[in-house]
Amino acid sequence: MNTKGTIFLVDDEPELIKYLKWQLEARSYTVRAAQCGEDALDMLQGCKADVLIADIRMPGLDGIELMQKAIEHHPDIQCVVITGHGDVETAIEAMRLGAINYLRKPVSVDELDVAIEKGMEKLRLIHQVREKQEKLERANEELTREKEKLKAANKELKKYRHHLEELLEEEIVRREKAEHDLSNLKIREALVEIMGLSLRYWEQTTGKTKVDMAEESKIWTVSMDKSGPRTRTLDKYLKVSKLPDNIRSRNVLNTGYFVLKNCPPDDPEMKKLLEAKINQLEAMLRKFD
Repeated sequence: MNTKGTIFLVDDEPELIKYLKWQLEARSYTVRAAQCGEDALDMLQGCKADVLIADIRMPGLDGIELMQKAIEHHPDIQCVVITGHGDVETAIEAMRLGAINYLRKPVSVDELDVAIEKGMEKLRLIHQVREKQEKLERANEELTREKEKLKAANKELKKYRHHLEELLEEEIVRREKAEHDLSNLKIREALVEIMGLSLRYWEQTTGKTKVDMAEESKIWTVSMDKSGPRTRTLDKYLKVSKLPDNIRSRNVLNTGYFVLKNCPPDDPEMKKLLEAKINQLEAMLRKFD
């Protein structure tokens, strides 16, 4: 059964309570009644209450004390006090303490209904405001959680970016090393190529040996053993696999320049090729440095 609200009626006049309860229930209210403040307070502690209507003057716990204790148990309860003659100042004090209205005896049901409607409307507004506050709090909590998630995501992103930067730096180092190694290999190959080409050019145009080239150029040392004169250092520059770690690039270039200067121009094509290889190696060495 639908109800417009739960009303507590408290008055020490049984006939008035009976009449008002009958009238309010006819207007779709759930009505709980008590004839003293103590009984009403016991009932209030265990059930829902929307509007309290209490007579100010009652034996024992009076209406104002009942109202104050009711508000402790039900902070949102709306209170209306009923006054007799000469209780206006007390009623005004009741409103200062939390009552929304006061009615004078004899109480009109229509007047009471208007006061209850006013209380129910205020209660609806309180619930609406509280609901909006709760929604706002939930939204703020959700926003806080999202901010924390975003903060954590940013932290992970920063960590991931740092990791990528480290990988990129490592890749740059690897590429630079690979490029350095490749350039070094090209230089070593060019050195062997120039040395071999210089020796061929020397032997073909002069008819002399590499020992002669070493002695005349004074670039390479010649040693003697049982087999005769040897050019062990020069020989290392005729194969890439035998090149020393600390290569003497300038010795190879000087050998090429010596051959170009001291060989007859009997083979212009080979001379041109040797000059091109020397220039190419010079450019590579400048870039490598």
